[in-house]
Amino acid sequence: MASRTRFLAMFSVVSALSALALVTLPQAANAGSITITVTKPVNVTHDLFADNEESLGMNGSGKLLAGAWNDWDFNDGCGFAYSTTGGSTWAPRTFVPGFTKTTNDPSVPGTGSFDVAGDPSVAWNPKFHTFDVVCQAFDVTPPFPIQLLGTTFNPAKANPNAGENQSYGAAAWTHPVSVATGTSTGTLKGSNGQFPDHESIMVDTGTAAGHHFGRIYVTWAKFNGFGRSPIQVAFSDDNGQHWTGPITVSDKMHQFDQDARINIGPDGTVYDTWINSPTEVSLTSNQAMAAAAADGGRTWSASTTVAPILDPTPGLLPNSNYRVFADVTSAVDQSTGQLVVAYTDQRSSASNVWITHTRSGGSVSSFTTPVRVNPSPNEEFFPWMSAAPDGRVDLVYYDRSCDPANTLNCVTLSSSFNGGASWTNTRVTSTGFDGDMFQACLAFVQPSNCGVFFLGDYIAVGSTNAKAQMLYTGNGPKAMDVFSVQVGF
Repeated sequence: MASRTRFLAMFSVVSALSALALVTLPQAANAGSITITVTKPVNVTHDLFADNEESLGMNGSGKLLAGAWNDWDFNDGCGFAYSTTGGSTWAPRTFVPGFTKTTNDPSVPGTGSFDVAGDPSVAWNPKFHTFDVVCQAFDVTPPFPIQLLGTTFNPAKANPNAGENQSYGAAAWTHPVSVATGTSTGTLKGSNGQFPDHESIMVDTGTAAGHHFGRIYVTWAKFNGFGRSPIQVAFSDDNGQHWTGPITVSDKMHQFDQDARINIGPDGTVYDTWINSPTEVSLTSNQAMAAAAADGGRTWSASTTVAPILDPTPGLLPNSNYRVFADVTSAVDQSTGQLVVAYTDQRSSASNVWITHTRSGGSVSSFTTPVRVNPSPNEEFFPWMSAAPDGRVDLVYYDRSCDPANTLNCVTLSSSFNGGASWTNTRVTSTGFDGDMFQACLAFVQPSNCGVFFLGDYIAVGSTNAKAQMLYTGNGPKAMDVFSVQVGF
């Protein structure tokens, strides 16, 4: 999350809805007899200011979707939109209420108490028929308070025709509740060991023995001012009204952890994965890590090395100015129970996505030898994973293989139908975009020329048996916009 400063600006809101267009792709060998289709991308935001770092929630039918992102409009918070048509159309964009002090109209105050919010994470909760949303919220002036705040969105109570600053109506939202609390030094380093960062969310949708149906899990890295950041988790059984935790997941032998991702296996086992390094800036001895809990997230196994990251991305890629670091993401094959872990590594010269998986379900004791998912001489980055109920695992990432100059970013989906042993690669977008074309301005100016290059730190994918739905950042007419696209199976 980047700290952002507001300047007054009035701007008009551009809203548009797009229809899907299907494109049938050639059948992939390890997808069996499945015909794969790709829809035309839909511009969700049509914004005048930057939107990036997406999260996606989706119900079991794939019809109800909710997206959230870093919103660089005047509200300086977590942008939000929802769809009741499986992503073919979206309600006009707005923002999550109750987090920041401002709306997108300088004359209309917000309902929150913080200066800035971001790092959104959203998931569908089938027990309560709501979307659970968590964002990091903080102040940019002393004493620099910071919280992870959770709220819920009920699409059945939403008014899509409410104004941009009404967030689909107050009836659609619950009052935000603190998941974790801390204080920053003002440079986004925790001064008291309680600075939560890069949270992710998962809801237990299973009803069989071993599951906790409707339980919300949130995991994050807890930074302090001394270069230590253990992975923590909290959970709620009453749709975010009360939270148990924080519970520490990672062990004391590993000092600097980041980018926690939480998953749930078909037997109810809860998994957490993250990236570890000796210090905040170390480019040696980096590794992907994992731990498991068999009791609903209360107690965790020893931290296990999934794979060494031999050459982590140092913060920049060739031919671009926006930041890119090594990432670790994961999902669980819902058929076999195997944990599948993806990460980026430059050991092959370019940043490529590497993959490994556990040799059996329910354990993190043994992983296969990592291999590249989609070997390329060009850059791949920002991987994110999800899993369908039938066992398919989906992995989305930016991919520059569409550009011989290794500059423009396309989106690729890689899918495994056998627990991560082999992958089908589907090009989701055929035309790349220049991530430096628009900037993520700390001031509200048009055109965006403030000198801040920021594409976010991740994109999003959600899976049903019939499709993989994605949200990603691309170039709109005026700024970086959020785009929606789906791959059908």
